[in-house]
Amino acid sequence: MSCSVEEPTMTVAEKRAKDRAVHAGFCCKCKTAKSTITVRYAEYCDPCFLIALDSKFRTALRNARPYRVITPENMMLAFSGGPSSRALIHLFDVFHSLPPEVATNKKQPKIYNDIHVCHIDESCLLEPAQDQDSQEDTSSGSTMGQARSIAEGYGYSFHGVAIEDIYDPEWTDSRCFEAVATLITSLPKDQLTTSGQAPELLSRIIPASATNAHKEEGSRLSRQEKINKLKALLGACTTLTAKETVLQHFRSSLLIQLAKRGQCTILALGDSATRVAIQIIELTSIGRGYSLPHETSLLSSWVQDCKVIRPLKDCLVKELDTFCGLNGLELIEHHHAQLDWTMKTKAEIKSIRRLTDEFITGLDKEFPSTVATVCRTAAKLTPPEATYDQKCPLCLGPMQAGVQEWKRRITVTTAPGELDTTTAPSSSNSAETEVNETSNGCCSTGAGGCCSSSSQQPSCATRQTTTATSSSTPFSSLLCYGCLTNLRDLDLKSMVSQEDNNNESSPSFELPPYVAETIVHRMGFASLNEFEHRSGAGVLASGTAVDPQESLRAQIQEFLIASDDEDE
Repeated sequence: MSCSVEEPTMTVAEKRAKDRAVHAGFCCKCKTAKSTITVRYAEYCDPCFLIALDSKFRTALRNARPYRVITPENMMLAFSGGPSSRALIHLFDVFHSLPPEVATNKKQPKIYNDIHVCHIDESCLLEPAQDQDSQEDTSSGSTMGQARSIAEGYGYSFHGVAIEDIYDPEWTDSRCFEAVATLITSLPKDQLTTSGQAPELLSRIIPASATNAHKEEGSRLSRQEKINKLKALLGACTTLTAKETVLQHFRSSLLIQLAKRGQCTILALGDSATRVAIQIIELTSIGRGYSLPHETSLLSSWVQDCKVIRPLKDCLVKELDTFCGLNGLELIEHHHAQLDWTMKTKAEIKSIRRLTDEFITGLDKEFPSTVATVCRTAAKLTPPEATYDQKCPLCLGPMQAGVQEWKRRITVTTAPGELDTTTAPSSSNSAETEVNETSNGCCSTGAGGCCSSSSQQPSCATRQTTTATSSSTPFSSLLCYGCLTNLRDLDLKSMVSQEDNNNESSPSFELPPYVAETIVHRMGFASLNEFEHRSGAGVLASGTAVDPQESLRAQIQEFLIASDDEDE
C-alpha cells in the first residue's frame, strides 16, 4: 500500500532559491546578509544587487563592442526622464569613471571619449488643464530644464530638442530642407467608402516659400505653428495605435539627428528587457517584423554613420526601478506624452502597445521567465539585407520590394455579395464611362472640338497633365509594410484627392520636412532645387506614382551597355 501522506510540492522559484541560498531569505551571492530584493528566482541584498546589475550592464556593453578599440568614440545617451534612461546615465558615469592608476596608463585607452546626453521635450502633447486655454504657451510644463540639470550634474554635454521641432527644416540630413509633404488620395472623396479598394497614396512636395507666403523671406515657423502642425497630423490618425506609432517615428528621427550633430558615432538607448519584449510583440502585431532585428537588437548598424546599442537589454524594468530607488536618482514625472486625451471615448483608449504591455507584465508575474524567453527568441533573427539609401520615408527603416502587390493579394477589400454590383456597372454608367474616356479630360462634348482649337491656348488634357506632373509624387510605393499598414488608420477624407489637388486645395495636415527630403532622395534627386526644376519641366509621369528605380535608370541610361537581346 502506498503512503496516503502527500509530500509538499515546491514551485520552480522555490527550488531554485533553495539551490542558490544557504538558507531561505538570505542573499544568493554573499549568503550572509538577509535578502531584501527578489528578481526572478534570485534573492539579493542591496549591495549585491547593485553589483549584479552593474555586471549585467558591463557585459552587455562589452558584447555591443565586439571590435577592438583603436580610437575612443563619442557616445550619445538618450534620456527620456524615466527610470531606465536615468539608470543608463548613472551606470555610464560609474563605468566611465576610471581609477587614477588606470586613467594615467597610456596602454589602457579610454573606450569612450566624450559622453553626451540628449532629451526630447514632449510637454506640448501633455493633456492641457481644464482651465488652460488651448492656444496658451505650454512652456511652463517643459521638461528641458530638469533634464539639463541632471546631465550637467554628471558633467556631460546636453543636447535638447522639442518634439514639435520635427517640422523645422533644420532637423533634416541637409539641415536646410525647407519643404513639407502632403498626402493625396487617388480616388475622389465621394468614392472612398464605396470603391471597395484602398486608394493609392501620392504626395505633394510643398516648399516653405509656398506655405509661408504671408511671412517675410527667411523667417521660420513659430513654436505654436509647429505645435499646430503636429497636432493636426496626430488628429488625422483615427486610432491610438497610429498616433503612438507616428510619434515614435518622430522620436527616432530626432534622436538620430541629435547624435549626428553631437558628432557621436554611438547612440545608447535605455530600453530594458521588459520594454524590448513588449516591443517585439507590438512590432510583430503592427506588421513591422521586417525591421524587428534593427529595433530590438543589442547592436544595430542600420543607421548610417551611427550605431545604436541597448546596454540595458538584459535588465528588467523592476530592477531598474529598484536601482534608481537605492541610489536616490531623480526622475522626470511627465517624461512621455500620453495621448489618451486626444481620443473621444474611453473605448478608444486601448492601443496595441498598451494591450501588449498589460499582457507581458501580467504574464511575467506568474511566469518570471516570460520576458527572457521572448527576448532570446527574437535575438535569433538576422537583420535584413537592405541598403540605407532605400529606407522608408516615414520610419527611416528597411523596406521590402513588392510590398503593395503582396498586401493587395492578402487583403479582402470587397464583400462577396458586393462583387457583382461593384464590378458590373450598369449600361448608363458604361456609356458615361465611354464618353469620359473618349473626351480624355477635354471640355468639349460635341463635334466642336477642344477649346484650344480656335486659340493658341493649351488643350485641357495638356493642362491636366502639366498640373499633375508638377504636383503629384509617389508615396505608397516608397513605404515599408508597417507604415503602409499604419496609414490605413488615417482619416482619408481629411486628405486632398487628385481632383482637389489640381485645384490646389489646402491640406488638413502636413508631413515633416525629413519625410519630404527622403521622398525626393528616393526618387533620384540630389536636392530640392533639382526636384523642382525637373518636376516643373515635366520629367515625372503625369498623375501616376513614379517608380524610383525607373527614375534612376532614366538618369544613367546613356552610361548603360545594351544587352544582346536589345541589339537584336
